[in-house]
Amino acid sequence: MKRLLLLSFFCCFSFTLLAQQTPSVKKAYTASTGETILSFGILEAEPLETGTIPRFTPFFNFGQQLHYDFSDKFGFYTGLNLRNVGMINDLNDSIRIKQRTYNVGIPIALKVGDMEGFQFAAGFEAEFAVAYKQKVYVNGEKRKSSAWFDDRTNTFLPSVFAEFKNEQGNFIRFKYYLSDYLQTENQKINVPGVDYRPTSSQMFYVSIGYVINNRDF
Repeated sequence: MKRLLLLSFFCCFSFTLLAQQTPSVKKAYTASTGETILSFGILEAEPLETGTIPRFTPFFNFGQQLHYDFSDKFGFYTGLNLRNVGMINDLNDSIRIKQRTYNVGIPIALKVGDMEGFQFAAGFEAEFAVAYKQKVYVNGEKRKSSAWFDDRTNTFLPSVFAEFKNEQGNFIRFKYYLSDYLQTENQKINVPGVDYRPTSSQMFYVSIGYVINNRDF
């Protein structure tokens, strides 16, 4: 019995000492973000032999985040983003189509590492396509159109992502969209003899950006 009491006392003392050596720092704050995106796509639209071109997007991609750090090693964030994403595809030797949307996104991510330095985050983001723009090049001649909440793309675009951030707030992010970007029907390119029906349009991207802390709560 004495040994059990002594062991219990020792365990409680060790736990208290460990807690004093690794204090928990709870903190809530907001941050502003921006990123430059290089996106890629995998498009299938038989019988067309399509080819996808990487898309470079330096603007406008920004957001506002709300962070909560449970300790100096673990936390999470959510927020609201505005992001320019899309695809560029060659439908044949003479036709190229550029399709993009501005998306409003709501991320939820968990963070591990040094909350004041290098850290890793991974999470899920629900994006909603709100503004559509299309450019079709036929033998170098450009035709363009745009619309709000257009039915040529899926409105709801869920995604998963992972990112690495350093002490200065710079990050690199990898994102993969879980659903097709384009609708199979409703594609309006108005080119005689070309039946453009995307049966698969997977999209992913890599980006670099920054996070600037704004305000502590």
